[in-house]
Amino acid sequence: MPSSTHSPQVETVIRHIRALLDSGRLLPGDKLPAERRMAEQLGVSRAHVRTAFQKLEFYGIVKTYPQSGTVIAEQTVQVLEGLISDMLQIDSYDFESLVHVRVLLEVEAIRMCAQRRTDKDLTAMRYALEECDKYFGTERQVEKDFAFHQSIARSGHNPVIASLLLVITPDVLTYYLQYRVCNTPGEIVSNEHHEMLRCIIEQDPDGAEAILRAHFKGIVEFAKEGCKR
Repeated sequence: MPSSTHSPQVETVIRHIRALLDSGRLLPGDKLPAERRMAEQLGVSRAHVRTAFQKLEFYGIVKTYPQSGTVIAEQTVQVLEGLISDMLQIDSYDFESLVHVRVLLEVEAIRMCAQRRTDKDLTAMRYALEECDKYFGTERQVEKDFAFHQSIARSGHNPVIASLLLVITPDVLTYYLQYRVCNTPGEIVSNEHHEMLRCIIEQDPDGAEAILRAHFKGIVEFAKEGCKR
């Protein structure tokens, strides 16, 4: 079992941007190439380019402005290259560590969600859950599952937690898809999702946390056992 869950396509994009900075073809304040152009140039999907841009923005390497696109932050090239190196180092963490952090973040997120959610949040979570149930058993199953969990994180109204989950999600998602670790029967998964939402509606953080921990029990055990192989 590999020690890294980092997407090689996303890493290709990030390393390409670092090379552009190193060569002087990109400078602080410059606008990044369009997603489509970079995807075609590097032979990756636009989704991979978008994920790379999101990670770069989270670490303060780029900034996105409405109607202006994504530009390199106003830092020295040396600082930017150091930030990219640090980011790539973080992305080499093993799957067990990623799962551990995901559980910690999601437990806090669902507790906050149960306490802070609004009627608008409930509408968004209900829609995400409907989509999750609709696509179970298809190639979009894992994507929709993550989308439901992300809707919970956003509804906790702590943007840092939601952003951190968004940063690690692509790496966890890559591992899920590669090793097909989501093999829990659909009825169980769906019931747990609906129970989470019920506790959120009832503003019961303890109940929501208990269901979430049970929901993650299988993947936590898989990560621990898998990393020992």
